Amino acid sequence: IVELPVSVVSKVLLLNLMVDEKVRPVDLAKKMGVRPQEVTRILDLHHNTKIDTVSNALRALDKSLSLSLS
Repeated sequence: IVELPVSVVSKVLLLNLMVDEKVRPVDLAKKMGVRPQEVTRILDLHHNTKIDTVSNALRALDKSLSLSLS
């Protein structure tokens, strides 16, 4: 088992959703009302992105991010 930071896991989930729904970064940028460069940074696994920002991106795709404590 490999543990990943929540921020990376959330970005991977976002990327997978975009692939599944055939959403291009430029399309996501339009839905979020931001510049395409900002979406590029959001999707970059090496760039520190606030979890709220990733949540906003998912919300733009009609999904929600939920966390659980175990």
